[in-house]
Amino acid sequence: MALSRFPPSIVQRTTLQDILLSLISGIALTLSFPKFDLSFLVWFSLVPLLIVIERRSPGKAFFLGWLTGVTYFISLLYWVTNSMTNYGNLSMIISLLLLVFLSLYLGLYVGIFGGILSFFRVHYLDEPGATAPLIWVLLEYLRTYLLTGFPWGLLGYSQYQNLILIQMCDITGVYGVSFIIVMVNAAIYLIIKWSKFHQATFPFRYTFLTLGLFLLVIGYGNFRKEKVQLINKRSPHLRVSIIQGNIEQKKKWDPNYFYNILLIHQKLTLEASRIHPDLVIWPETAVPCYFFPELKYAPFLQSLSERINTPIIFGSLTLETKNDNDKPTYYNSAFLALPGEKFFPRYDKIHLVPFGEYVPFKLLFPFVEKMVVGVGDFSAGHRYTLFSIPYARFGVLICYEVIFPSLSCRYRRLGADFLVNITNDAWFGRTGAPYQHFSMAVFRAIENRVALVRAANTGISGIISPVGYIQAKTPLFVRTFIQGEIPANPQQPTFYSRYGDVGVAFCGIIILILVLRPIFRKYW
Repeated sequence: MALSRFPPSIVQRTTLQDILLSLISGIALTLSFPKFDLSFLVWFSLVPLLIVIERRSPGKAFFLGWLTGVTYFISLLYWVTNSMTNYGNLSMIISLLLLVFLSLYLGLYVGIFGGILSFFRVHYLDEPGATAPLIWVLLEYLRTYLLTGFPWGLLGYSQYQNLILIQMCDITGVYGVSFIIVMVNAAIYLIIKWSKFHQATFPFRYTFLTLGLFLLVIGYGNFRKEKVQLINKRSPHLRVSIIQGNIEQKKKWDPNYFYNILLIHQKLTLEASRIHPDLVIWPETAVPCYFFPELKYAPFLQSLSERINTPIIFGSLTLETKNDNDKPTYYNSAFLALPGEKFFPRYDKIHLVPFGEYVPFKLLFPFVEKMVVGVGDFSAGHRYTLFSIPYARFGVLICYEVIFPSLSCRYRRLGADFLVNITNDAWFGRTGAPYQHFSMAVFRAIENRVALVRAANTGISGIISPVGYIQAKTPLFVRTFIQGEIPANPQQPTFYSRYGDVGVAFCGIIILILVLRPIFRKYW
């Protein structure tokens, strides 16, 4: 592209201005998420970044994008220092260094976005509108699964309260929302560029395409939300009671406090059982021990379940050894206590939390310990368990698993009528993490069109309807319970439940076509 096509003020922009605009993009992205919840900012938060990478080489565009990404993630994920210092036995200095290291890694995805966008501008397309949403979505998907995956802060999650817009997730998943957000950012960028410099015609095609797609999404959202609500209204419902024991993390694994923990949950359960619920949900590791159905703790749970005549799902730990000389295997598990049954169905957590339940890359981090003390590294489970209660079946997502769409889809394909998320967010204190964690659960409900019930040790616990409406939720660090009704006869699995991220694959195919197009033109 000829240099003369760009206004001098763009070409000669100072490095300080570039850095400032990159920082503004990163900060605006963070402000779009909880606790700030300024979700409207995300619709133009990438515009400063798109401006600064205008006419920059791929290397410089990568650096400026990386700066935006590091700013974004270091301000969004500041709460990891709270977990590492209070529960990981690390000093504040080491915790801050690890936060910086994590942000430098995650920032690479935004850097790659800027670099590839610049590369495409130089070699394939003049403007970023056509490729920016495709590249961003592919990188978000890559971040979800690469190196165990960390899909925290995907752009679409900022819109968890915008129920009309996010109904599209039953087709595209959260990545579709991210696509629309980046597309709007690109359209605003092109309009600003035209209005300021008038060096080209108004971007009619891209603007109208963006507006048309946005209106289509809104129309679909209105239609789908009303239809799903009508179906759910006619469906049989289950009553659920969610227990929030609010156990201090430092007391949770104290053997001297173990029976007090059980009694706290028992008291809340008896109070919550007055409405005769169909299911009672306790949080992750609500029973903080190695739970064996044949040993002394099991009769307590079984007796309580029989006393209230209601199944109780609860979290605990599992220890297995095949032979006396074998190294023990640890699992983070969920168990179901059923009235009149001595057998406790069990699910072992499949997607573990790095540094929380095991330490990856131990050679690089020999000084880092897991936050769950007194236990060896956990092992991942291998089997999806569908728990059965009268009139319904459900799958359990333990803690961090709720942020991975594929796990929820698998449960839905297996026939889950609703989803249960049990977690312990006490690690994060009163930071933004519990709010961010809870907001992502909204998308799992919409993607699969099932209710999602969440029990968190210190909050936020809640009930989310199949359209993403938050029926009830608890405050943080309060000992309480909440109750509600959820539909138990969902529709057929959604497009997204059945086919997953085919939309992301479609983005990849389009990028591949753009890359190969010059080759085809040359030889055919």
